[in-house]
Order: sequence, then structure tokens, then C-alpha cells
Amino acid sequence: MIALASLRRRWPELVGTVVTLAVAVAVLTVCGLLFFSARPVVPDRYAAAPVVVRPVAPTDAEAFTEPRPWPVERADALVAGLARVDGVHAAIPVHRFYAQLMLDGRPAGAAQDATGWPAAALAGPATAVPASGRAPAAPGEVVVDRGLGLAPGAAVTLLTAAGPEPFTVVGTVDGPGLWVSDELARARAVGVPAIGLLTRDGTGVAAVAAGAAALVGEDGVVLAGDDRGLLEPVADARTRWIGMQVLSALSALGVFVSVFIVASTFAFATRRRHRELALLRLIGAVPRQVRRMIHGEVLVLGLAGGVLGVLAGLAAAAPFGGWLVRTGFEPATFTVTYPPLVPGAALLVGVLVAQAGAWAAARRAARISPLDALREAALDDKPMSRTRWLAGLAALAVAILSGVAATRTSGANLGTYALYVAMALVAAGSLLAPVLVPPAVRLLTAPFARGRGATVLLVRQHTRTAARRTASTAAPVLLSVAFAVVVGGMVQTTTAFYGLNRVTAVGAASVVVPDGTPGLSDAAVAAGGGHSALATTLYDGPEPLAAVGVGSAEHGLFTVASGDLAALSTQPPAKTGEASPTEAPVLAAAVTEAFAERVGWAVGDTHPVSGPDGRPHTLHVVAVLSGGPAPAGILLDRAAVRTMDPSALTPVVYSVRPADSAAVRGLGARWVTAAAYAREAGDEDDRLVWVFTVVLIGVSAGFGLLAVVNTTLMAAASRAGDLRVLRLSGATRRQVLGALAAETAAVVLVAGGVGLAVAVAALAALARGLTVQLGVGVPMVVPWDTLAATVGVCLVLAVAAALPPAARSAPGAPRAD
Repeated sequence: MIALASLRRRWPELVGTVVTLAVAVAVLTVCGLLFFSARPVVPDRYAAAPVVVRPVAPTDAEAFTEPRPWPVERADALVAGLARVDGVHAAIPVHRFYAQLMLDGRPAGAAQDATGWPAAALAGPATAVPASGRAPAAPGEVVVDRGLGLAPGAAVTLLTAAGPEPFTVVGTVDGPGLWVSDELARARAVGVPAIGLLTRDGTGVAAVAAGAAALVGEDGVVLAGDDRGLLEPVADARTRWIGMQVLSALSALGVFVSVFIVASTFAFATRRRHRELALLRLIGAVPRQVRRMIHGEVLVLGLAGGVLGVLAGLAAAAPFGGWLVRTGFEPATFTVTYPPLVPGAALLVGVLVAQAGAWAAARRAARISPLDALREAALDDKPMSRTRWLAGLAALAVAILSGVAATRTSGANLGTYALYVAMALVAAGSLLAPVLVPPAVRLLTAPFARGRGATVLLVRQHTRTAARRTASTAAPVLLSVAFAVVVGGMVQTTTAFYGLNRVTAVGAASVVVPDGTPGLSDAAVAAGGGHSALATTLYDGPEPLAAVGVGSAEHGLFTVASGDLAALSTQPPAKTGEASPTEAPVLAAAVTEAFAERVGWAVGDTHPVSGPDGRPHTLHVVAVLSGGPAPAGILLDRAAVRTMDPSALTPVVYSVRPADSAAVRGLGARWVTAAAYAREAGDEDDRLVWVFTVVLIGVSAGFGLLAVVNTTLMAAASRAGDLRVLRLSGATRRQVLGALAAETAAVVLVAGGVGLAVAVAALAALARGLTVQLGVGVPMVVPWDTLAATVGVCLVLAVAAALPPAARSAPGAPRAD
């Protein structure tokens, strides 16, 4: 009852806290709903197959590489065995190869591969039964999507890895895809990526899956039900992963900022109520009752903010999910679902966040002495308790350890550790603010204190005598500035890193790049007439190894540390002794120094691998490369790669010839200048990164600005008595408001400076880690425009929030009450 009565009296000053909690719960609700919705979707091509068997996937879920396929011979054996499993009506292997339909010299439709016709049954009756015409039977025949408007008998061109090839449309189906004869698909396919099982009527899927798993053993994985979503395209999986990173960052940042702001707000509110709480202690309230009252108030605020946040989150989930799809953070198959567990969990987390933020305030309130009720002065005689000192120094130690770890790690962990540094320093700066802000304010105002003006004197003295109140006002500004600068600076610093790390074509006059295709065909490469590398993937067990095929013309682009790069084009010497007819073919390979050090390979070594077709091969290392970056860790002869991988595509061709669009027209390629290519190379990734940056800055700065307004309003309202005393002492209304505005501005500028120091420390750790990773100096980039904008907004909001309450407390005529 006491808690409710106190809340009714203090409700206006707590509106900001409720809004902060509501925003936090809304963010958590949206992120939770999208997390549950961001599950792999079963591809349409397997919709009618209740059970699908596929090879073992790489252990690294973030490799985003197709699993090593089965060789055709091994797949045939598995198909024969799976067809005999009880309940299986048919076992159908998937044979597919790269192909795109070209109309008027441009790719048409969404399909980027051609599949053998028998696999159409796995997609369902709409695909398995032609809507018009017939099924393909000969190598030059194709069945296409009826939505393309092509009729049976039409002559079309399919762009394959070799180049454009003529086909005849013999049928259409009600669904996407290109379907060719099984004979052609089997001859062109790079291994078998999956085997679909059609079951007999009345047969349980679980029984069929169990029987298939017993037959396949460790040679594959059986997927049934929703697990078939793991068959989604690698591009969709990567997009979904990016979306998960966005949601994870938003959730973590929302929770941290919410706890920080609630803790700061309630610490200040408790300090404001010091005498009130002391009176409660004086009339007999025990510490346990005071703590219970504070936590009761927080529970009511948490529930109020939580309910508002859940409602807002439910309303915002679908629009935000659509925005993620449009911006490229989720695949087109993404849809929002509404499991009831998520809103309840978000509400619970919101209440727990509020309780966690108010824990220190409740503990402090319970230690108030009853004798404090007899004191009239509101001096911060002990602004730093022992606990606060220990907590602040501990946070500073965590920041230092995270900074050291950031300089010794690599990859995505660099950004994570940089954020840890920022979070720890924000916490340390807020805890130590009572000893940092007052001296900094005195230093800032020193140039203006020579005339000993009343305004400057009031600013300097108040920040010294009310250190905790000043620190509470500075904390949300520190948070807003620190995270806005850290997030923006991380993007610009890592952009500088990737700019240094990007492979460039020195001396190239123009570049041939894909145009609506995933890569360049051999015909496009020949038309480009420059340097290129044929990309493929080898496998060490199930683990992918990036490799490229190069010709003799590219050998001069690399620096050889040991061995002979020319040996790539020759067959390595056969092993002594009698050769087995089933012995794996031997391929000459060159490796980069970084790759060789990581896996322990050296010139003369041989290593068994699997090719992109799933067949075994033996690599014979003939050279180790040093110097500049290579397109992959393993280099093979281009002809060897083409033999293993009929669907391999070339990412880009660097040419010394001027751009000639006519030469590659109709080949799914286009010419651009070298300068244009350098600009375009990272445009899409940069766009996603900047969208991500804006979202993170918006969330962190948005929370911070809410807290700035809320805390400033409370601070101004708490000074009503002080301002009336100033008016009674002879100060004019303009002088009173000017002093308050100057004090607020000084605190904001000092807090902005501390926030900048926090950001610089985090960015320095990031830049140092990138420098160690790359081996060349990576500059730390501070986004000064973001800093200026954030400090400016904080300054305007803080002054605007402080003056109205002060104006009401300092009316035109002095009052003695």
C-alpha cells in the first residue's frame, strides 16, 4: 500500500522510466518473435518428400558451404538400399547442375540450376505433372515454369558453366525451376546433394526415417518434418544468419541499456527521497520493509511498462519483419509467427530488468539512518561509497581485460570484444562519475571563472556539493555518446580494414563481372580475355576447403616462397610400386603460407581430399606462396578444377583491355572499369552494414535520450527549493534559468567527453586487433559527425527538459515559502 501511494504521488517523474521499460520490452518482444520465426523453411523442391537424406554437413554452422555430395556411384548404391526400406514408395536422387534461362540476353526466372526430371516428383503434383506438353526425354529438351509465358516448341537458351546452349521447351509446370532429362542431369551434375524418399500411403514418417538412418549410418543425415528446412539454399542460410546477428545485437543492447538506465534513474530517485525514507525509518520501518517497498514500486512500474511494451511489440513485429526482408537481413521465405510464449517471456524479462536495475537503489535505501530525517542539508557528504568504488574499479578492470583480449583475437570476435570494452567502460564511467565529473566541470569552466561571475560560481559549486545528482544526469549522456560513437566507429574502422584486405586488380583497365548470375561461364571468361580464377570447394572429410583453378597466365601474379608453381600444369610423379585401379587421382596444388601454417602442409606433402563431385583425390603440394593475398588457400590447375567441377563459375575477370559491353552481351556478364568495380565490390555488404549501424545507434541513442530527458526532469524538479532560495537571495529569474542552463550544458559536455574517451578506448582495441590480424596498420576512425550530432541532441533535450520545471519553481516574484 505504501508503494502504491508513493507511486501515485511521484507518477509524473516516473513516466520516463515506464516509457524506457516499455521500449525495452517492445524491442525484446519484436526480437523474440522474429527469433522464433527465423527458422529454415523447407524448399519447394522437397515439399512432397516427407523424408530426405543428404550428406553430412560441415561442423561449422557458419561455413555456408554445401555439404560434400555423394559420388554418383555411391548415391546409386544408397538409392538401391533406401528403395527397399519398409514404407518407401520411391527413392529419387537429385541430379542438378548450374543453368539459367536467358531471354533477350538477360537471365529470366529465379532458377539457377537445372534438375533431372525424376526429382520433380519430390516437389509435388503441380511440378511432377506438366501443365502443358510433356516431360523432357532427350538432352536438348527442357520443361520450364508456365509463368514465364513460354509454350512447348519454343527455342530457348540456357546459360551453363561452359556458356550458352540451345534448348527446346517441351513442357511447362506450375512451379519454378528448370527440368531436363535425367540422362543430361546425371552427366552434368557435380555429385548428388540429396535423395528424396516418397512413402506409401499409411506409412509413418518416423518409421521410414528410422529405417533410412539405419541404412545410411554415418554416411549421411536423415531429415524429416521441419528438419528438412536445413536443405534451404546456402544463400538463404547466410541471409538468415545475418538477420540473427541483427536481432541478437538489438536484444543484448536493449537489455544492457535498460538495466543501466533503470539503475541510474532509481539511484537518483532514491537519493532524492533520502529524507522521506529516513522518516519511514524513524517511525519504525525496518530495512527489510524499505527494500520491499522499493521493489514493490519497481514491480508495478515493470508490469506497467511491460504490458505497454508487449502490445507495442506485437504491433511492430510484422512491419519490422517485412523491413528485414526488404533490406536483405532475412530471405524472401521469412514470415512472422506469434508463439504466445514470447510475449510472456518478454514481460518477465522486463520485470527482471527493472528489479535488477533497482537492486542497488533498494539496498542503499535500506541503509539510510533514521537520524538523517533531522538533517536539513542535502550535501553529498559521501558521494562514493566503498561498494561503488569497488564496482567501478572492477568494471574498469573488465574493460582492460576485454581490450587486451580484443588485440589477440580475430574474426567476428573482434567486434564483440570491442562492445565488451565499451559496456564495461560505460559502467565504470557511470560508477566513478561522482569523482570524475565535478573536477572536469571545474576544468571546463576555468576559462570563464576569471571574473568570478555568479553563474560560473554556481555551476562549479553545485557540481561539487551535489556530485551524485550531477553524476546521475551525466550517466545517460555518457551512454548515448559512447555507444553512438562506438557503433559508428566500428563500422568505419572495419570498412578501412576490409578496404586494405580486399584483393584488387593492379594494372587492370576493366573488369568483367556477373550480371544477374552467380558467376561467369567459360565463354564469358574467354570474351573477357584477362586474369581469372575458377572457384570451387574441396573437402577434408565433411569440412570445406576453398580452392581455385588458375592457368599459366595467372602464375606471374603470385610470389613463390618455396617449390615450383609451374608444376601445377604437370601431373605429379606417380607413387612407386604397383598402382591400384581404385587409387585416388593425384592433383598438383599450391597453398598460401597462411593456409600451410594453419594446417601444417609443406612442399612435397600429399593429402587426401574429396573433390566437389564427392570423389577422392590426393593433393601433392608443389609450391607455397607468399606475399600478397590469394583468392583462396589452395590453388589448382584450371583444367583440373573444370574436370572435377563441371558447374564451377569464375567470380570475376581482370582485363587489360578497355571495356567492351558487346563482347559479353548475352553471356550473363558486363564490363565495368576497374575504378567502378572497386566501388561496387563491397556496395551491398556496406549497405547492410550501414543499415545495421543505423538500427543499433537508433536503439542505443534512443534509450539514452529517453533517460536524458527523464533524469534531467527529475533533477530540475528536485531543485525547486534551491531555485526559490536563489530568487529570495536577489537573483533574477533570467539569472536563475541561465545558471541552470549553463550547469546542464557543462554536465552534458563533460559527459560527452567521457563518452568519447570510452569510445576511443574501444575503437583503439578494435583497430589494434585488426592490425595484428592483417599485418598492416589499420587506422582507428572516429565518426566526428555522429559525435557532434549525439552531443548536440543530448544538449538540446537536456536544456529543454530542465528549464520548464525550473521556470515554474522560479516565478517572476520571489516567494518566501
